[in-house]
Amino acid sequence: MEYTTQNQMEFPLLDAFLTNKEAPIREFYIAEYPKTKRHILAHGGSLENAKDVFQDAFFSCWKKLSDGKFSPQTITEIQAYLFTAAKNKWIDIKRREGKNREVSLDTYIVSMAEDDNLFKEEKDKKEEQLTITLGAFEKLGRACKELLTQFYFEKTSLKLIAEQLNIEEASAKNKKYRCIQKLKELASELN
Repeated sequence: MEYTTQNQMEFPLLDAFLTNKEAPIREFYIAEYPKTKRHILAHGGSLENAKDVFQDAFFSCWKKLSDGKFSPQTITEIQAYLFTAAKNKWIDIKRREGKNREVSLDTYIVSMAEDDNLFKEEKDKKEEQLTITLGAFEKLGRACKELLTQFYFEKTSLKLIAEQLNIEEASAKNKKYRCIQKLKELASELN
């Protein structure tokens, strides 16, 4: 189908694809990517898989539009085509993976148990580090406790903290740095 200037005027996204207008194409790309990402993540894929599959589907769609092999009448038709192309590409990848790799149930169970152990070890390590940090925080002087609490927990700006302490902002920044260093020193003693 031959596109006329009138069709392009009525359908700006199609015009953008046919004339390579970067801004509307980028906006469409950004708006449509999350749908494919959700689908692929929900069906065993990674974020990297989602990016690759979407990009392949997007360029395939663009090529079909540019070659005139796809003649949509609305933006919804382009969205549907793009999502369908991405889903089909993901299905093809999963089929190829299935043929190339067979995993026994025992291997899968052992792998899951190892993942659970790593997760538990990591969680225990973080909890231990938190306990150490809180213990060190309790040993800090009152002024450092107040400054760090205001800055990190109450999200008070250094400028406002400096005003409250009646000092320059640079001095408040230096004081915060010294308090952090003292906290690290106390934490390493407890560790």
